[in-house]
Amino acid sequence: MYRDRVTFLRTVDRRVVTLALNQFSAKDRSYILAQKEAGLLSATAYKQEQPDVARVVKRQDHFGASQQIDKFLAKYWQAQGVEPAPIIDDATYLRRAYLKIIGRIPTYAEAVHFLNDSAPHKRSELIDSLLDSPGYVSHNFNLWADILRAKTTGREGSRYGGIYYIPWLKDQIRRNVPYDEFVESLLTANGYPWDNPAVAYYLRDFGMPLDNMSMTAQVFLGTQMQCAQCHDHPTDVWSQKDFYEFAAYTYGLKTGVNIQNDDPKLKEVMHRLRETTKKQNKGKILGNQKASPMSAGREFFDPLRWGVVHTDRTLKLPQDYQYDDAKPKDIVEPKILFGNQSDAKLHDSSERVDSYVDWLVSKNNERFTLVIANRMWKHAMGKGLIEPVDELTDESVADDPELMAYLESIMIALDYDLKQYLRVLYNTQYFQRQTVIDNPDLADDYHLEGPIFQRMSSEQIWDSIATLMTPDIDQILNTSYKGNNGGIQYVTGQKPAAAVYLDEWSPQKIANHITKMSDVYAAYFAARTKQNKANQDPTLKGTPELAAIRNEFQNTRKAWNQMLNPDLSGSDAGASMEMSMMAANFPRTKGKGNKADDKWIKNIRRASELQSPQSNGHLLEVFGQSDRMLIENSDEKGNVLQALFLMNSNQTNWLLAQRSAPVLEARQAKTPKDKLETLYLGFLARKPSEAEMEALLPSFNEDPEKARQRIIWAMLNTQQFLFIQ
Repeated sequence: MYRDRVTFLRTVDRRVVTLALNQFSAKDRSYILAQKEAGLLSATAYKQEQPDVARVVKRQDHFGASQQIDKFLAKYWQAQGVEPAPIIDDATYLRRAYLKIIGRIPTYAEAVHFLNDSAPHKRSELIDSLLDSPGYVSHNFNLWADILRAKTTGREGSRYGGIYYIPWLKDQIRRNVPYDEFVESLLTANGYPWDNPAVAYYLRDFGMPLDNMSMTAQVFLGTQMQCAQCHDHPTDVWSQKDFYEFAAYTYGLKTGVNIQNDDPKLKEVMHRLRETTKKQNKGKILGNQKASPMSAGREFFDPLRWGVVHTDRTLKLPQDYQYDDAKPKDIVEPKILFGNQSDAKLHDSSERVDSYVDWLVSKNNERFTLVIANRMWKHAMGKGLIEPVDELTDESVADDPELMAYLESIMIALDYDLKQYLRVLYNTQYFQRQTVIDNPDLADDYHLEGPIFQRMSSEQIWDSIATLMTPDIDQILNTSYKGNNGGIQYVTGQKPAAAVYLDEWSPQKIANHITKMSDVYAAYFAARTKQNKANQDPTLKGTPELAAIRNEFQNTRKAWNQMLNPDLSGSDAGASMEMSMMAANFPRTKGKGNKADDKWIKNIRRASELQSPQSNGHLLEVFGQSDRMLIENSDEKGNVLQALFLMNSNQTNWLLAQRSAPVLEARQAKTPKDKLETLYLGFLARKPSEAEMEALLPSFNEDPEKARQRIIWAMLNTQQFLFIQ
């Protein structure tokens, strides 16, 4: 509830509905206000309309595919002489489904609703409702952000386009864009990230086209070619020449724009600024920089340097090439890695890229289909039928080759609809089996008896804690991010001022504007130089004079930044979007309730809605969130720091025990037994066993406050909470 409006999740179709309080009956208004007074409603301001999530196609014939998967597995178990794991109970299934499909635990209300439901097909119905929910977008975004190394922080987030890229990735998942179309959008992208966010895929490896091609082969073909960049692969079939021939397809795509040559209009602007600088002939030299219209123009137009353009650049073998099949520095003609491609020797950059992408995403490219079918099986079940999922060789054999071939056929039949493919997997009886511990050090230890027993990812842990504090967490979205680089602000949905002016103004008008800006630029440069010199002077340390110099620099820098980032709300390019930059770290606070805790609860968001990756010390980082430097670089191993974090954090020792949703719900229960049952349902999505009830009730009756805190602390620090059973 926020002000006089109530937002709720309609259980019939799981649509979010917002109504004014006066639209309810007097009885309902009284109930709602009483719930608010009891602390059972969160006061969240929804600042944007919730975008629709593409609904999974409810095709009954796909249940036959789920049953066929189970038949292949039954045949495999018989051949291996093993028994499958038993089917799990409703409570275990409920928690697994939520964590695997939408990446968080169920709320107390969701748990009660499912466990009390007696419908015979409630598990299948739950799958469909979760696939259609915003949580599906959040959880699968985390998967693809790790694979694609997407960031909103640093250079990757700002000038390399991450703040545009991440909302685009979410939108691709939200609209359920077919996987082959999604990949094609990434690999054929060119232009600027504010116009085409997919170019951030190439900008992520700015200036490193060969490394980018290695990443492409690893992610989309499951083929590791890093070794072949420097020499023939020692353990695989790929030669160095194979790699260079493959990389030649995209080498003409340049991640960097020459702002004085590549755009005719911008070239004219820079020419005018150069001439103005010459005429003025009075730019003061500061170090090696001229505080001139030309220098101001270079900085103002800096965002236009970070784009992807097609060029006629050709790829040559390295000068130390040592094999007999070619000579060093020979020009390399493009050639696919395997299969057939009739037009493999196209010379125009855009045609070469289109040709290679057509081959890569083709249904005839068996490895493209194999990789994604295997990867999504791992996403659902915990381990690929082929491991590692991105290191396939000609010797790679699936645990169950017949099943793997069938999964590939499903993926093709579904036209690479990943949501529908997952629906088939989640509706198998296999997904309902008890988890199995797999020891990777024992080659013959695992025979697909059931899904893999896993610790939650860092995002699942964070999102589950967020759910405990804010049950409507899936409805709180961050559609806009902000990054800074060199004084330029980059904002999701907005073009930098340089791009706006280039679109809307004449070269003369732009040049005149930059010339006027150069006075502010000169003052900023002079103040910066003066401060740098003063900082090196020991005689000025701690003096009012040094403070005045620093203050002057701050003022001039602020003035220059305002010139770099003018208010464009009235521009034809569109109004600026309201920011939703919320700091959702664990505050370093001591003692019980305070303003910092209130702020943390109010601003908590799902991991997918935060800046990523998070900084050192954040729960996400402590529990192994990927640094997005390498593909799927997250870490789910335990360590002492994680244990100390959970045992000692203010949230697990006080906030969750005092102000979490299950605790607020338990306060409404009438008996100690009901209160204890409510806590278990809220935190573990199950009721306590008879033994647990018998052991805990005496302490709960003796001192409810202390017992509740200790029970919640214990639940968070056990495998039952941290692992997916």
